[in-house]
Amino acid sequence: MTIEGTRLHAVNSLSESIVTALKPRSLAPGYAARNLLEATHPLALAPWFIDRCRRAYLSIDFEKQDGARVLGVTSSLRHEGKTSIAIGIAASVASDTQRPTLLLECDLERPSMHRYFDFRMGPGLADVVEGTGSLRILRATAPTNLFVIPSGEPREDASRLFYQLSEGQLLEELRPHFGTIVIDLPPMLDIGYSSLASQLSDRILLVAKYGVTTIDDLEKTVFLLGRKSIAGVILNGTEYKTPEWLRRLL
Repeated sequence: MTIEGTRLHAVNSLSESIVTALKPRSLAPGYAARNLLEATHPLALAPWFIDRCRRAYLSIDFEKQDGARVLGVTSSLRHEGKTSIAIGIAASVASDTQRPTLLLECDLERPSMHRYFDFRMGPGLADVVEGTGSLRILRATAPTNLFVIPSGEPREDASRLFYQLSEGQLLEELRPHFGTIVIDLPPMLDIGYSSLASQLSDRILLVAKYGVTTIDDLEKTVFLLGRKSIAGVILNGTEYKTPEWLRRLL
């Protein structure tokens, strides 16, 4: 299925790209605003999943600061559900706060966001970091105040790009324009630059898969990230036999 919309036109600066994305201008009085953004395909998320993601972000204690709260979502290894949970958290935050919310894909080696939202791979975050492309922001179909910056084509030199991202000013330029930024980080035990990943986020949620993730893997990941940066652990894929109302009383 093709996605309606056009690619964001080249602009002079990163800030101008962001402003254009959030506040598109009208061509003239009486005409509709120009749509310079690609739109993602509608993503159907189960209400129970959204509710669990909502509980996860509401449990996080962020320090008061100017600009967006930056929440990283990661896991020890791949296939533990970190990307779907990052999407669920971003969607629930956007719906609850009604403020512009950004979902930033930082899994530069194996991007997967395009499979969830059904957009073409194309340029992305890596091109901005390298200075070879303009910022590409996609607007979600629902909620419409959710925006996505994809990582771009898979990169073999992800460690170099991640270092440039951690040393650059991209996140600081994004902060004033969004209420919350949710970062889909790479899995920590699959990369050699995990310490850089922890520097991008104010707080980090660690996703573990029930019956798959080992205690040893969790301990290694916590050590790499640092206990102070981890806001909590989400156990994904659990199947409870007791009703939810009863579990709340236990």
